[in-house]
Amino acid sequence: MTDDPHRDPRDPQAPPLQVPPTLTVAFHPPQYAQILPTAALARLDARLAHLHARTPDDVLHATLRDAARLLNAHLTFRAAGRSAHAHPWQTDAALIGVSVRRAAHLLQLRGAARHDPAACRAAVSRWPAGTLLVARRGVICAQLNLACDLDRLSLDEVQTSGVALYAHRLRPGGQLEAWRTPGWPDP
Repeated sequence: MTDDPHRDPRDPQAPPLQVPPTLTVAFHPPQYAQILPTAALARLDARLAHLHARTPDDVLHATLRDAARLLNAHLTFRAAGRSAHAHPWQTDAALIGVSVRRAAHLLQLRGAARHDPAACRAAVSRWPAGTLLVARRGVICAQLNLACDLDRLSLDEVQTSGVALYAHRLRPGGQLEAWRTPGWPDP
């Protein structure tokens, strides 16, 4: 049995090199950055381990922005011919006006425990970090970063009548803890 002869990577006849995508993480404040393997990414946020070179742009950007907020980190995804960046304080209005089902798809959200709206809002107000999605008539009307004091001020203005809430935060091991009110549709 013989090995294929060595080929020059600049040779047009040579098959293209397959470079796996990478994700660089720099926790805030960014003093150093590190490229993490998939297993380590899954321990930070399990959704990051599912990103690949063919992940649709809208899913990639929404997931990176949400993960950056939850991790309080700067994230850079690189794949062949692609690059996407996110940081924890990035303004994000991309989900405003999107249906709740589409938002759940873009953020790779799964089922969540259903709670009374008042109990959900009370619990979420004690979380030091997380994301709160507010929907009216099945459409996202607000996305709050619970690590941001300005967004926390808006939390007091969220009326529990006529809105559906979906809150999520990271638990140890990279899994999402999610709460939703009865008005939020099942996945």
